[in-house]
Amino acid sequence: MTDILRADLNLLKVLDVLLDECSVSLAAKRLHVTQPSVSYTLQKLRELFDDPLFIRAQRGLIPTARAEALRPSIKRLLNDAQTLIKPPEFRPDQAEFTFSVSANDYLQIALLAPFVKAVRALSPKVKIAIYDLSAEEATARMRRGELDLVLTFPQELAADFCSRQLFRDDYVGVVGRDHPLKSKSVSAKQFMRYDQVIVSPTGFAFEGPLYRGLIDSPIMQKIAVTSPSFAILPRLLAGGDLVAMIPRRLLAMIASDLREIHIAAEMPALDVIAAWHPRLDHDPAQQWVRDVLARVAAIN
Repeated sequence: MTDILRADLNLLKVLDVLLDECSVSLAAKRLHVTQPSVSYTLQKLRELFDDPLFIRAQRGLIPTARAEALRPSIKRLLNDAQTLIKPPEFRPDQAEFTFSVSANDYLQIALLAPFVKAVRALSPKVKIAIYDLSAEEATARMRRGELDLVLTFPQELAADFCSRQLFRDDYVGVVGRDHPLKSKSVSAKQFMRYDQVIVSPTGFAFEGPLYRGLIDSPIMQKIAVTSPSFAILPRLLAGGDLVAMIPRRLLAMIASDLREIHIAAEMPALDVIAAWHPRLDHDPAQQWVRDVLARVAAIN
């Protein structure tokens, strides 16, 4: 019984070219190898199929009946092998899949809202599921294959995940339109005279990397209100004397009646990344989604 492991695809490729050319020299030229190399391969093919395969004639080679019978199967096999190793083509306009992403309130507003619009314009059949998961839950779901992507900060990235930097956002001071701070530029001391609103999903527990560096800051002593969402912030600041610090990208998105206050002090900044499990690193659909996300992050 002939061992299938002896059927090297390189041997079959040479046989395919010999069947086309019926000439060792022409086959060698087409394959960019030497004539002795083709002759040696032909001998191995004869042993593999237990047939001479070609008979020498005055002008080249004549295929045997066995060789002619092999011709369609060889071409089909080589074509199937080429299709198998060819990278799958991704067509955004024809794609149909569900993409799942986790992001906090800030990144949903500042990045995912314009991202969804971009995806819908390019690939209307793609469905997007948005979650707001803790870092631990997002990590667990990605490892189980239940979540495609998480928008997060470098401090919260698991060591075994892939990531891509999206943007850096700095904090700005904001107040309501009628706030006592009339000037657009104030000192940190002036800003700190007023009670603060901070967005924190854990209330006054202030867990997470954003707050670890603020534990000893005077800001923490001035917090009067915490909210789990930025959506309510404009209403909390309207008509009162509360102040807040928010990422700059949010300012133009959550309300037009908030006023930016330039604080004459070094302000903290946030590095935002996209993270995913290595199993999705080379997936064409996932690569396309991440590219769209990066383009949106660059222009918003």
